Amino acid sequence: MEPILEGVSAYVEVWSSNRTENYSKTFAQQLLDMGAKVSKTFNKQVTHVVFKEGHLATWRKAQKTGVKLVSVLWVEKDRLVLRLEVSQQPLEKVQI
Repeated sequence: MEPILEGVSAYVEVWSSNRTENYSKTFAQQLLDMGAKVSKTFNKQVTHVVFKEGHLATWRKAQKTGVKLVSVLWVEKDRLVLRLEVSQQPLEKVQI
């Protein structure tokens, strides 16, 4: 099965609504599991910024550089699509 996010290089900045809890690692792992690369810094290789309640400077940099700003819902949608694709594979095609 081809990774659903192959070719994506993401920078993740995800915080709780009161900005006390950093959930970036959780979402970064989900992206890695789906085939994306995750960068610890916002560099020139980044194609997507997963953003929720992050720093304004990150938002501005993404807008200025034309990098896709996506929400945590984008990550969840891709996880659901991946689950759906796996669940629809005929049993005889599944490798054990």
